[in-house]
Order: sequence, then structure tokens, then C-alpha cells
Amino acid sequence: MSEGSLFPEPESLFPETLFPELQHEPLWDALRLAGDKPAADADRGEKKNYAQRLSNQLAQTVADALRPLYPNITPTATGEGQEATVDVAKGRKRLDVKALDPTLGLILCVSIKTYNFQDYSPRSGKLGRWTKNIVRNDHELRGEAMVLHQRQPYSVLVAVMFEPYATCDDGDPTKTSDTGKSSFAHHVTTLSKRSGRGKRAVVGVPGKAWVDLGAEDTRYDLFEKVFIGLYETDGGVRFFDVDEPPPRNGRPTESQTFSFDDFVAIVHGEVERRNRFAPTWSDPDDGDDSDS
Repeated sequence: MSEGSLFPEPESLFPETLFPELQHEPLWDALRLAGDKPAADADRGEKKNYAQRLSNQLAQTVADALRPLYPNITPTATGEGQEATVDVAKGRKRLDVKALDPTLGLILCVSIKTYNFQDYSPRSGKLGRWTKNIVRNDHELRGEAMVLHQRQPYSVLVAVMFEPYATCDDGDPTKTSDTGKSSFAHHVTTLSKRSGRGKRAVVGVPGKAWVDLGAEDTRYDLFEKVFIGLYETDGGVRFFDVDEPPPRNGRPTESQTFSFDDFVAIVHGEVERRNRFAPTWSDPDDGDDSDS
């Protein structure tokens, strides 16, 4: 209150802590900006357009999270560079999220995939599982890895399949056949063969061990890491590493998954591991008179 005034200053009526900034879940903005999600039995073109909008928004979300570590990453903070291109063996390849180094070239690429709709049969009018296109997704990832790694073997490629938690809930634990497992479990087992470039597991030793082949690995068709991002409608998300065994039915536990921040740290760790063998130089000897 000002001296001699009967009324308090306006800012004292509205302290900064009265209306704190809302903290949303990691994917909240991406899901909101993608617009209304069509029904599973909607027109194919309508569903395709939604999938593209969501993929673009998810790419923006991932790029924004990685930007403090990679300032030149695209999409840019203003959304430019969506699906930017990079030189490959046969032309140019469209990428979702890419980080470039002016000397080293492409050092990181994150490929975004989505599984948005429960399978639907127009003939029967019935909804099915969430498995129809997962093999096609694997083939697309294989093609991306091949064209990028053949041209730029030191690049770190990470793939993320974003899908709703509902994919975990459609299995039948009473069935011992393969169809009894959840769609999520099927996705993990399908995509697990697309992960692990640069590493070879060592069989017959206690715990987990592998040989680090790094960029010398000739399996160009593999990504360094592949994750499934399970999300809620409010934007909450947990990441599952497909190198790990999934639950046959139901949702993975929190301890089996990673937060969004964990995911960012793991991706950055892969880049650091790939580039840790950069040459180092000794300091010149003060007594060296070779220039004399």
C-alpha cells in the first residue's frame, strides 16, 4: 500500500504465486494440436491426415526436448524444418527429427511412428486388435535405417512408436496361443529385431554383456535403439525399450519403463557413446625444439 493511500497497489492483490503456470503432461500439447481423433471406423483419408498431424506434433515435442543438447536440431523452435531431408545413397531421405553437426554431418535422427487406431474391418463392421500395420512399420524402419546408415554409418538412429495404452489391454491371458498376448507385446516382439546396431549380445555369461561394434557394425538395417511410447489421453507417456522382454498381457510397470526425461537422457547417451572414440591430442612438449 502506498503511503497515504487507502488502497493497495494492484500487484499486491495478484501475487505471482496466485496463478502458477499450469504444468501439462509431456505429450499434452502434441495431442491437443493434432486435433480431434477420428473414430476407428472413420474414412481412411481422415485417419491418415490425423496420423500425419500427430506425427508432426510429436516430432516437434521430441525436438524441443532435445534442443538444449542439440541447438541445430529440426524441427526448429518455430516449427520450421518439419520432415527435413538429408543426403542418402540414392537421393534424399525425409526425416522427422534430425541433429546435424557442421563437421560430422548427421549425428542423430529420431524416427517417429504412430499407431493410432484399433483395427477395423469394413466388411464385418467389427473392431479388432491393434496389429494390422505393425509389420509394415517394421519394413519402413528397415528402409530408413538402410539408406541412412549406408551413407552415414556414424549416425545414431532412434525409433519411437507412439501408441495408446489401450494396445496393452486387448490380450487374453487364458489363451496359450500366440493370439493370447496383447497387441503391445506383439509390437515389442516385432520391433525388437530392428534394434541393437553397434552391439552384439554375448551368450553364456552371467547378466547382460555385449561386444561394442560401434559404427563398424555392418548391420545397416538396424536402429541403435527402438522404443514404444505408451501414452494416456492427457499426454502422460512412458517409454518401453524393445530390447527388454515385455509382459505378455497387461501394461508394463513403471519400473519397466522410462519417463520422457529418461528417454532424452538415453538418446543423448547413445550419441555420446558413438562419438567417444574421437581422436585426442597430446600437449606439445615444452622442450620440443623440432621447429628450431
